[in-house]
Amino acid sequence: MKSIFRPLVIASLIAAVANQVIYIVATEALNIEFLLNTTPPSAIPWLAPASFTVFQGVAGGAVVAWVATRTKSPRNTWLAISLVALALSFTPGFLAVAEVSTALWLNAMHLVAGALIIPMVAQALPTAATLSANSVNAAENEPTAAPKTKKRIRKTPTPAKKTP
Repeated sequence: MKSIFRPLVIASLIAAVANQVIYIVATEALNIEFLLNTTPPSAIPWLAPASFTVFQGVAGGAVVAWVATRTKSPRNTWLAISLVALALSFTPGFLAVAEVSTALWLNAMHLVAGALIIPMVAQALPTAATLSANSVNAAENEPTAAPKTKKRIRKTPTPAKKTP
């Protein structure tokens, strides 16, 4: 798990910086207002993109990577789960903000985070599950015929032969 956690943290930190730059460019250069769809509308805090990227990247990524390592194909499991989660992450962006342009910027940040985190962790995961040192050969884990049991033969004492 340690070999997976390092690339996950590095990718999350890089994604956080990239998302913070996107947020600054959108708010300062393009005058996009990041307002939540609340009454009254509240602004998304200045460091929220970076902090949410790191938290969600590390926490969510660690959980998914842990699940992936318990399957026969960790890399494929990671890719399937994380790509579905990335696709599902687009919906709240449209529901939580007041303007469509803001939702598009938030979804762009999701794409940037996914484009950085998903491949880095996938590269750290094995393509097939490896057996631990405590486990037995894979061939022995395969289901086989029912084990043969030894029948206990109860030996009864035979009467001694009488000699004349």
